[in-house]
Amino acid sequence: MAETLKATKREKTGKIANRKLRLEGKIPAVLYGDGKDVINLALCAEQFSAVVRHGAKNITLEGDVSESVVMREVQWDTFGTEVLHVDFYRPGN
Repeated sequence: MAETLKATKREKTGKIANRKLRLEGKIPAVLYGDGKDVINLALCAEQFSAVVRHGAKNITLEGDVSESVVMREVQWDTFGTEVLHVDFYRPGN
């Protein structure tokens, strides 16, 4: 079963922009694969932590991007308590 996350596109990238995003309670993410363009995203941190607790790998993104994706990599802080970045992959048909 696929979990659902609300994703919004983000224009700014880089260390400073990502820190500001995290202070707002969001997580920077990227969506790539299947020969399409890479899309930079922002996710709600609370929603994403619920998805991680459920152990979901297949996720449906809604909002600015509406696709079924696979969670490829999650980057955690040094202590393993805060998610720093998420990579999503578009599975090929």
